[in-house]
Amino acid sequence: MPPEPLRALAALSATIGRDPEQVQAAGGNTSLKLKGILWVKASGLWLADALERNLFVPVRLAPLLHGIRRGEPDPVTPAIARDLDTDGLRPSIETTLHGLLPHRVVVHTHSVRTIALAIRADAEDQLEARLSGLAWTFLPYAQPGVPLTRLVAARLETRPFDVLVLGNHGLVIGAETVEAATALLTEVERRLDGPVRPGGRLAAGGLETAAAALGLRQARHMEVQALAADSIAMAFATSGTLYPDHVIFLGRAPRMLAPWPDAEAVEAARAAGSKLMIVPGRGVALPVDAPRSADELALCLALVTARVPEGTPLVYLGTEAEDALLNWDAEKYRQELAR
Repeated sequence: MPPEPLRALAALSATIGRDPEQVQAAGGNTSLKLKGILWVKASGLWLADALERNLFVPVRLAPLLHGIRRGEPDPVTPAIARDLDTDGLRPSIETTLHGLLPHRVVVHTHSVRTIALAIRADAEDQLEARLSGLAWTFLPYAQPGVPLTRLVAARLETRPFDVLVLGNHGLVIGAETVEAATALLTEVERRLDGPVRPGGRLAAGGLETAAAALGLRQARHMEVQALAADSIAMAFATSGTLYPDHVIFLGRAPRMLAPWPDAEAVEAARAAGSKLMIVPGRGVALPVDAPRSADELALCLALVTARVPEGTPLVYLGTEAEDALLNWDAEKYRQELAR
């Protein structure tokens, strides 16, 4: 059984896991260092379920850090404490990051407030104005896992920090207690908050009947449907992918379908690797077999783009970064669990 101190972390994990402005689907991860063991969230599971099931995998900290220092391609697997109760789970993709950070408690979210700033070309300037007075730092996008951990290790050699903003990715908070981590997360979220553009109106009738004939269904969240009535958000969303979990659960950049319906346009979107399809003025559609994770990441996209002012220059992941994520075994594992 996991140790008693994990209960507070599980409670925080469940709280942020149920908040779509903090965590979507199986995204985000939390951890606690205790007596030489790093208890870290399992890959592919939902933080929202932290009070209903065991989400945490025990990883021995000393061999993990040794493997990171030696530059081993996989420092995590040999360090899993298999003699403890692991339930056969695989540790989070970000286990090396959690292990490297000196804080006892680490919380990593895909906060929409953070992402709405972290995708901007002027992200660091925007953050400087809001996070002044906190021990914080910003890192441009790097592939999650070991590549990101190496950049963080280099940054730690030059400056300590408790708040890490990851370009095109999210937010990391470090503290010595769960209570302190909660307070710092709340303060950072308050500082990064900003205006949200109101959604427009959709045409009556939507796209239900035609969507079904094309093997599509409406996205479940009303906020996602509103994306089809916001020309500013549509332009941002269809210009490229903005963060890793979009690529994992929604594929390439969303496609705009106009005129509607158009079977050839739908097939072209599928062939290009896009799962999210926007019909201007009518609604947003996904493949009929898209899992719940896809709906949650579609919601994330709608929430993020509604916070970006018109005309803001953005940084997109690009094809090379998308390919690296789509062909990564660790992310294929998360996709399989989602299905």
